[in-house]
Amino acid sequence: MKTSERITRVADTIEAVLDAHRTAEPDAVAMQALRSAAAELGGRDAFASGKLVELMEKAQVFYGRQSLFRLPGSAQRLWAAMRGDLLDLLRMRARVLASQGD
Repeated sequence: MKTSERITRVADTIEAVLDAHRTAEPDAVAMQALRSAAAELGGRDAFASGKLVELMEKAQVFYGRQSLFRLPGSAQRLWAAMRGDLLDLLRMRARVLASQGD
């Protein structure tokens, strides 16, 4: 399987997990599914791996133990960064690699 196809498949999996688990609360099931997707991608592409690390950092906060210091609106910002920005960057990377014949 080409790297571009693998990135697209991982992005689709992550999107499905995020859509199914929209609440900022402790969620071991969501984190396990995201870890599995991250493991599937591996380190084949440095850019995609870096964005995936950023996404996982945000997911750990979003699905982790609730903090007393969480600011109003921070859950929405985390969600937007994971579901929008970082997934878009992963998909864009997949398109770039595909256009280069990968």
